[in-house]
Amino acid sequence: MFKVGISGDLLNSGNEPCFGMEQLNLLKNRKDIEISWMDKSIIELDTEMTSKFDAILLNLPKANANCVSNSNCKLKIISRFGVGFDSVDIEAMKKKNIIVTNTPNAVRRPVAVAALTMIFAAAGKLLQKDHLVRSGKWNDRTNFMGTGLAQKTLGVIGAGSIGTETIKLSKPFFKNILAYDPFKSEKQLAEIDAIKVDLIELACKSDFIVILCNLDSNTKGMIQSNFFSNMKKSAYIFNLSRGPVINEIHLENALEEKEIAGAGLDVTEKEPLSTDSKLLKYENVIITPHALCWTDECFNDIATEAISSILNYIDKKPILNQVN
Repeated sequence: MFKVGISGDLLNSGNEPCFGMEQLNLLKNRKDIEISWMDKSIIELDTEMTSKFDAILLNLPKANANCVSNSNCKLKIISRFGVGFDSVDIEAMKKKNIIVTNTPNAVRRPVAVAALTMIFAAAGKLLQKDHLVRSGKWNDRTNFMGTGLAQKTLGVIGAGSIGTETIKLSKPFFKNILAYDPFKSEKQLAEIDAIKVDLIELACKSDFIVILCNLDSNTKGMIQSNFFSNMKKSAYIFNLSRGPVINEIHLENALEEKEIAGAGLDVTEKEPLSTDSKLLKYENVIITPHALCWTDECFNDIATEAISSILNYIDKKPILNQVN
């Protein structure tokens, strides 16, 4: 019997899979597969789990080298629920011949739409105007004029799959689109109607900046004080990649000193974000719980893609989206 463990954090408050039963049945209907839900409180895999399961459908818990260090480890594949895999020690898994996969196709459009959602909300001062109505200050609306996009420049940091989709969706709204991506040539970016620039040039020229790059040793803390000081005072920055790409202390300073107009964060350095975080005091900062792209369509597609990787392994079919 092939045993599959599923992250408990993929259960909703009613203990139902948040991605729907149709996708779960892809596993349940197989007589050669036994599924188990892991505890919701788990934040990191341990050796007991990796000695119990042949495959793990993994959402937020981390998979470090220690969890596969024992000789009785039977884990063969980790299927990450989402595009990021920085929570998995890729080298440790590779040494143990454990396959790691992700779901880049399922999240491409949803994250791009989430990026535009952030931009539109900030540009239109959506949350501030909602507050005006709820607090009985309807007539103060003339003090909360939004920012039009037609003559503005969008800067995209990371022009991979999600970045490219964001650029594609953004074309009708912005006059210019700049992109910073050391792995893409000027020609490649021109083909998607984006102009290749370096990081500081993007900071200087953009009115709205969206971070969509991977988190690695090169991008950790990449957006820091020098970047913020080069941004326009009227510019906004949005992070939908991983929290540590931004130095949050430097972001707080930039907001405090009014070096920038505002920010939108779907990710933060520490998640969940502490309720006493300074970021929560700023009315010009939108913060969502690393879930802005979560929709029924998105999760159905992620689950299908992630579960298919496990089924393909069992059925000895080509493994899609292997990252190691």
